[in-house]
Amino acid sequence: MMVNEFANRIYGCGSDCNCQFQTPLASKCQIAGQGVLDQYGYTAGLTWTWVGIMVGIIAGYRILGWLVLVLRK
Repeated sequence: MMVNEFANRIYGCGSDCNCQFQTPLASKCQIAGQGVLDQYGYTAGLTWTWVGIMVGIIAGYRILGWLVLVLRK
C-alpha cells in the first residue's frame, strides 16, 4: 500500500519549507514520493512476488479447510 501511495507523487514541504525527508527535490521545497519509500526501505516492482504470496496463502487455507471437512466425516 505504501508503494501505491508514494511511488509517483510529489509532496510539498509546507509554508516554511521544512522538509521531513531529504530528497533531490528539497531545493524546490518538495518531497519526492520515491524518496520516502527509499527512507523506509520499500522498493517498487515486487507486485508479482506479493501476488504469489497471497495466492499461496489462499491455497493453503483452502487445503486446510478441505482437510478439516474430510476429517470431520
